[in-house]
Amino acid sequence: MKSNNQSIKNVNLISKDILESIPNKPRIPLYNYLLHLTSRSDGKERSIYMNKVDPFIKGVWDEIVKENYRKLNVREFIPEELGVSTGVFYAYKNGRKRISIQMLYKILHLWEGYCNKSKKDVNKKWDEIFENEYTFSVSAYYAKTKLPRYITPKLSYLVGWLVGDGHFNDKGNHYLVKISEKSTGQLKYILKPLFKKSFNVETPIFKRFKGGYAIQIGSKPIYRFLTQVLKIKVGKIPEIVWRMDKINKKYFLLGIFDSEGCVHSGRFRLSFAQADRSFLEKIKTIFEKEFDIHFNGPTFHKTKLGEWYTIKVDSKREVLKFYNKFGSCHIDKLQKLYEMVKRID
Repeated sequence: MKSNNQSIKNVNLISKDILESIPNKPRIPLYNYLLHLTSRSDGKERSIYMNKVDPFIKGVWDEIVKENYRKLNVREFIPEELGVSTGVFYAYKNGRKRISIQMLYKILHLWEGYCNKSKKDVNKKWDEIFENEYTFSVSAYYAKTKLPRYITPKLSYLVGWLVGDGHFNDKGNHYLVKISEKSTGQLKYILKPLFKKSFNVETPIFKRFKGGYAIQIGSKPIYRFLTQVLKIKVGKIPEIVWRMDKINKKYFLLGIFDSEGCVHSGRFRLSFAQADRSFLEKIKTIFEKEFDIHFNGPTFHKTKLGEWYTIKVDSKREVLKFYNKFGSCHIDKLQKLYEMVKRID
């Protein structure tokens, strides 16, 4: 019993070190993506709602009333212009009711028209809202979610993992982001805390029917952020990666390696496998141009199980470079990589 407790303590210590090794900077600012969280299919009770934006609503409304008090009939104006009752609008203004992104933008355009504001004024105010502290939800009963306003190495690592082996599902008004993984330690001590830090959500761990474990998030704001703002697709390099600095690219690649890469036993070899040849070619290019690490391939494979490609490092020199420049943020792969390097020395 004593040895088991000691083992758990060691794992916790290692995972804490791994988490702390992923920096919070550099930070790459994201554009104002609020409208990119919306869709034409959104309607009542299907939209993404914002909380804690009532100071902005009150500010623009007070200005509208001040500029137009002689000709403004509030009881008629609000239903005609916004399509909601006066009571609902005042609940928005007083912070008693969450407001959809679309409705907030509509109010801002009323401010533009009735207060003689320019497009520049509207964009500035919209950016002020984006930079403010707020949360997202889809109904009064769902947890309030925060979304990142910067790309950081921690988020880059999650993006790489999702690109390598994530799962996205959108059925009707149900949204799912899932990561499957054999290592419960990796899910519990690395990925779960990273999701918490990035999105302020708890990610329960499930045992999969076919074996292994998974964490999953049923959040529409997070789903829309990942797929419509960052434009993540499994097995595809998002455009934002090409604009990343070197450190963020490093952790993006580490996310892919930890999700899909392999540290081979009995030989000095590291490899990536994917069905898409062009994906591996792009990964290989980033490693070579940015980090001077050279992979061989892609090599084609065909068996009864299917067809795929691999790129691999299979020299002591390149393995050492990979270990010194990258290492791993995976509890199990880091240990295997360390044991491999010890044999080289």
